[in-house]
Amino acid sequence: MSEIVLRYLGGAFIHGVPARDLTADEAAQYGALIAEQEAATHTPMYEPVAQQPAQAPKSKQAATTAAQEE
Repeated sequence: MSEIVLRYLGGAFIHGVPARDLTADEAAQYGALIAEQEAATHTPMYEPVAQQPAQAPKSKQAATTAAQEE
């Protein structure tokens, strides 16, 4: 499943654009139309979603050390 990059805020909709959270592909497809409509209506309909940084897996050494400290 693709990650959500634009969150739908509700309150209005744009004909032809899904009224839901959008993936990166959908944001690229509809981005210009969304920006145009939001500017024309002065109504925010979508907001960017902050992406979480990927967490590096703990090494066995770090996990063992953390367990010993508890």
